[in-house]
Amino acid sequence: SYWGCLRMNNVELASICGFCKGVEASVNLAVELIKKHKGEKLYTAGELIHNKWIVNNLAEQGIIPISGPEGHEKGIVLICAHGITPTLKQQYIDAGFKVVDGTCRIILRNQKLIGETNNQTIFIGKKNHPETISTMAFAKRPSILISQVSDLDLLERNIRYDAIVQTTYSSSIISNIKEAIKERGLDVNFLSDICKSSQRRRDAVKKLCETCESIVIIGDKHSANSQGLKKIAEEEGKPAFLVSDVDDITPEILRYKHIGLSAGASVPMDVITRVRRYLINGEIKIVIV
Repeated sequence: SYWGCLRMNNVELASICGFCKGVEASVNLAVELIKKHKGEKLYTAGELIHNKWIVNNLAEQGIIPISGPEGHEKGIVLICAHGITPTLKQQYIDAGFKVVDGTCRIILRNQKLIGETNNQTIFIGKKNHPETISTMAFAKRPSILISQVSDLDLLERNIRYDAIVQTTYSSSIISNIKEAIKERGLDVNFLSDICKSSQRRRDAVKKLCETCESIVIIGDKHSANSQGLKKIAEEEGKPAFLVSDVDDITPEILRYKHIGLSAGASVPMDVITRVRRYLINGEIKIVIV
């Protein structure tokens, strides 16, 4: 087998893609800790962001993800962009760790909002997502998770609910849930919505769909915002593909001449550049039998 360059593809990059301010701030905090605390034990509370390339790169530089303080030498722990529960944060403090908060500022605001309201709260988001877990933990009493329209069966008509929305959740699912809330006559007050950065990225993908044959999204398969971008393209009727790097690019992706390219909020620019160049050059592996 060999690698060959078959043709040049037209690749159109979304007007906004890659690192959002929250992710950029978290990564910068991690880099700063590595520079200032060489030789010390450095950790992140869970994976800093949903990007294996970044997580592995930081681990090579000495800052490793852990799920809790147990079994680890005390040191400095950086709270991931998605946030952690107050209980876990206290466990790190009690174990003698110095805690540095890298939680996205919008998620911090949502944690504050859900913790201040006296009404019964609902959280609209993906089940088991780190942001969902961390934000719901700040509610004064158990919050109800709504991931799809059918979950609204859990709500009662005679109760007023305050709602917090996962910052990167699917805009189409949220729209369906909001419409169903009205139809059912439920009393739900929305305290937040998806973040503006996420919405701008989705609008940019919609714009790509007007002129491109297919859409490629760069992002981790566990990234809610990357999955959301792919779903937008599919809803616009375009073939859409999620890749983490050039290794995931298949001949099927390269058969389209005009490709729209975007990336999730946890994808660094050098990965975007690498994938874009690869798509333009149209390099694929030719197998000779």
